[in-house]
Amino acid sequence: MQLIMLLIFLPMVSAFAVVLSRSMALQYMLTGVTALTLTLISGYLFFTPLEFSVNSVALLDYLFIGADIILLLFFISQGYAFKNMKVLGLALLQLLIYLFIEIFLAHGGGVFLHVDTLAKVMFLIINGVGGIIVVYALHYMRDEAMSALKKRFFIAGLLLFLSIMNLIVMANSLLLFFFLFEMTTLASYLLIAFRGDDISRANALRALWMNQIGGVVILLGTVVAIGAFESVYFDVLMHASGGYLLFVIALLSMAAWVKGALLPFDSWLLGAMVAPTPVSAILHSATMVKIAPFMILKFAPVLAGTLAGSLLSVGASLVFVAASYLALSKEMLKEILGYSTIALLALMMAIAAIGTAESSVLVMVLIFFHAVSKALLFLGAGVIEKQHHVKSIEAMKGLVERAPQSTWIMILGFIALTLPPFGLFMGKLWAIELLASTLVVMPQYLIVLLALIVGSVIMVLLYFKVASHLLANRSDEAPHEKEYLPIGFSFPLYYLIALLGFATLFLLYNAHENALYWLGLPFMIIIIVPYFLKTLRSFDRSKVYHCGEREEFDGAELYFQLNALSRERLYLFFTLIFIGLGVSGVLS
Repeated sequence: MQLIMLLIFLPMVSAFAVVLSRSMALQYMLTGVTALTLTLISGYLFFTPLEFSVNSVALLDYLFIGADIILLLFFISQGYAFKNMKVLGLALLQLLIYLFIEIFLAHGGGVFLHVDTLAKVMFLIINGVGGIIVVYALHYMRDEAMSALKKRFFIAGLLLFLSIMNLIVMANSLLLFFFLFEMTTLASYLLIAFRGDDISRANALRALWMNQIGGVVILLGTVVAIGAFESVYFDVLMHASGGYLLFVIALLSMAAWVKGALLPFDSWLLGAMVAPTPVSAILHSATMVKIAPFMILKFAPVLAGTLAGSLLSVGASLVFVAASYLALSKEMLKEILGYSTIALLALMMAIAAIGTAESSVLVMVLIFFHAVSKALLFLGAGVIEKQHHVKSIEAMKGLVERAPQSTWIMILGFIALTLPPFGLFMGKLWAIELLASTLVVMPQYLIVLLALIVGSVIMVLLYFKVASHLLANRSDEAPHEKEYLPIGFSFPLYYLIALLGFATLFLLYNAHENALYWLGLPFMIIIIVPYFLKTLRSFDRSKVYHCGEREEFDGAELYFQLNALSRERLYLFFTLIFIGLGVSGVLS
């Protein structure tokens, strides 16, 4: 139990200490020790078969009620201060529903916190991946044009974010979950707006009001749960029955849809790219967006075989295809990584909604490997941006010569997303087998199966598109110095590579797969590609020219340029699916 409390309070204490510390060495020590301690605790808990529970305490209930009201009042103040009626209106609506629940609806006590296998997997991701992102952030922020105190507050904010995430995956109360859900919204709002310019503020406000939609449907689900079952506790709801239960779960699934930035809510997550790279990494890989598949996994047994579960699975699988296609049309590296994240989150939710034990294990594998791989890619993108001032994939030409180490790290990240034996490839392979085996009794999953195949093909094309730019070279490349990666950058990157390798071996061992067979391909790539790059060093690998002009053709981008209404129609389609998810809960 003491270890569980350390996961919550250690990041808080470290955040306070970092703000007070003026020594960079002390800040590195504090964040490094905190990240290591949290990772070791998470690893120990993962290999411990016991589950833990904490009962509710009246004093804690009152503290969270007060904190919840203060949080919603802050949102109201932000909406008023920046004249954003969406933020203001949604915050007022949340406050009214919340006060109605606390004043007029009685709900008894129960298990306040609960740690199960799913929570333990999330601990590994939050602390094992999120912790190293905080360490990386220290070096990344050194050259930012802001005061030293503001930089320390940034690091403290990331540490507090870990604490919030550790708590939310343990929450067994809908009201506690709502508070923490909105705390992650607050954290993202503050981190996205951190630089303080107009663009950052506009994107932060968009993230705020979109995520508040998720908060509203959670509160509506809480009202229904109290009215139908007189409880706000997940363990009670999971053992309940009746149509109202599916309505509650459908509303919570809608909140997951928003938090996962599935279309039409993708713009809030793409807008987060204006923030410093550690924000993109910690939002897109280790922590907040993983709440989306986490929520579906938590309610998966209830969704199995229902209309709501089928609609969620089919709808999310279509988002997987659409977001993959949108990623293929982009040129900015972070935007590509963002859309591919949305696509893979949608895939995780689609598989989780199947509701079987096998699908739940598959999604946990996908969640973990996606977290590590995307953290590696985002941190690598941050290095390229900081040291070589490159943001678009077109500007990457010649990067393999100027920055071979960073280029190879990025290529390895894309390999981990695409090829065996890494968990994303293996998870998709096993998902195809699972979906094929369920078609006899659940024919609607044929859509999910086809979407998985088509989306995966598009994603492979996307990754090869980026890799071709990374490996492109110019014969007129100017002389350059040998690339130097400071330890503040290199250690987190190689830590993630080592974690990726260890997790792959662990996966193959426990899956009883032929490890030597699956490990053959990536080792061949690791051996052959550096030799390939060396032999092509003197050749011009630029794109071809026609009639003296560079050929630039992108079918996906051209489609959206020629048909201005296509994106609106796409968003309308997924908006209808999002609304239909709630309706399906009533009809189920």
